[in-house]
Amino acid sequence: MILLTGATGLVGSHVLFSLTSKGHKVRAAKRETSDLGQVEAIFKYYAKENAAALLAKVEWVDADLEDYFSIEEMLNGVNYVVHAAAKVSFNPGEAGRMLKVNAGGTANLVNACLDKGVKKLVYVSSISSLGRHPDGKEVDENVEWQPDENRSAYSHSKFRAEMEVWRASKEGLPVIIVNPSVIIGPVDWRRSSGKLFYSVRKGMPFYTYGVTGFVDVRDVAESISLLLESDVVNERFILNGENLSFKEFFSKVAHSLNRRPPFINARPWMADIGWRLNHLLCLIVGKAPAITKDTANAAHNKSYYSAEKFSKRFGFSFRSIDEAIENTIKWYNSRQ
Repeated sequence: MILLTGATGLVGSHVLFSLTSKGHKVRAAKRETSDLGQVEAIFKYYAKENAAALLAKVEWVDADLEDYFSIEEMLNGVNYVVHAAAKVSFNPGEAGRMLKVNAGGTANLVNACLDKGVKKLVYVSSISSLGRHPDGKEVDENVEWQPDENRSAYSHSKFRAEMEVWRASKEGLPVIIVNPSVIIGPVDWRRSSGKLFYSVRKGMPFYTYGVTGFVDVRDVAESISLLLESDVVNERFILNGENLSFKEFFSKVAHSLNRRPPFINARPWMADIGWRLNHLLCLIVGKAPAITKDTANAAHNKSYYSAEKFSKRFGFSFRSIDEAIENTIKWYNSRQ
């Protein structure tokens, strides 16, 4: 039996589909208030007439990672765990909550895994918890995380969560950490990376020359399945399809959506003013900020990532981001 946390998210729903398609028994953990509509839509999109049969094999459980004893109960009969649940936000006001859920929840889970004798845990982290090369070279698994003032609260929470996973590995729990780059795939366009597509569809004039990695969600799910089934333990793997500037990525999306590509270079000083004005406005109207200091900084950072370790170890070829964009838009259009 495999326990999957965060099963209703972008990554979780695809991991769930990958595992059930291979015949694995999966206990899928979700929040009590979670909507299963996203999962059902993903299964119907990929499996079509077999979707209902695959979904019927899933054992759903309500999870609270802040409740250690409920986690212990959830792990009864479980041999393997994929931990994909996380709180993602770039709102500074959510910093404490992210630390509690991402780091504290992970600590509870790995402790329970140790108590229950789980054979392997795969933790879905993020490139945000990795270090940066000051000279602009590609980041690989050997680049260590460094704290600085430009680190987001989300980055801190994922790094702290990783420390809990590595601590558990020292105490005897076999673990794997994967660090996906920006994950592109079928998801509600008001959530996750879907917001990038939503912004372009609405008409987004601004771009930056910041650079980051992007990866197809199908590759992330397949990579996790491979690692779960392998004898590899206590290692980290970066999962990355391509390194692109935000200008390149948004232009690709705009072309696929038949929209005008962004045409105004949002220079760093403009972004700096923008997030401050947005913060002030949001304080007045009582809304969460659309632009924060963290997102403004991220838009101008240039970070390159290498997935060579995983590709060579498993002979794995990552899909192009053009394929990821096409798949995302095709899924969106199928639901209209």
